[in-house]
Formats: sequence, structure tokens, C-alpha cells
Amino acid sequence: MTGTPHAPLGRPLTAADVMTAREVAELLHVSQSTAEDWGRRGVIPSRKIGRRRIYVRSRIEALLLADDPETGPD
Repeated sequence: MTGTPHAPLGRPLTAADVMTAREVAELLHVSQSTAEDWGRRGVIPSRKIGRRRIYVRSRIEALLLADDPETGPD
């Protein structure tokens, strides 16, 4: 194990794979403070790196595409 984070395809993450709270907020149509709060509380997947919190695009997209456990598949 190299300790380097990897995307689901097994390749190293690039800048395009990482989102800021502002980008997540725009995607989810919520305020930036809501996206940051959700990240801190684990509502959406994120990682704290030093003083910054990052969001991996593929994990946010997977969350959006996942079936809602309360309603089941469409």
C-alpha cells in the first residue's frame, strides 16, 4: 500500500476528482455552509486534510445516484 488515495478505477486522484464545498453546494443546490456542515457530520462523504475538507467527486456522484432506501428503486 502506497498511502496515496485512489479513485474507484484504481488510478491516483487528480485535481479534477476533488471538489470544494462550494462546488458540492452548487451541485446539490444548497448553501456552501450546508455542504460544509453535511461534510462535517458525515451526511455526505468528505475527508479532512489538514485544515481543509475535500469531497471526492465520484463519491458525491455515487451518493446522488444511489437508490433511496426509504422509497426503493424507481
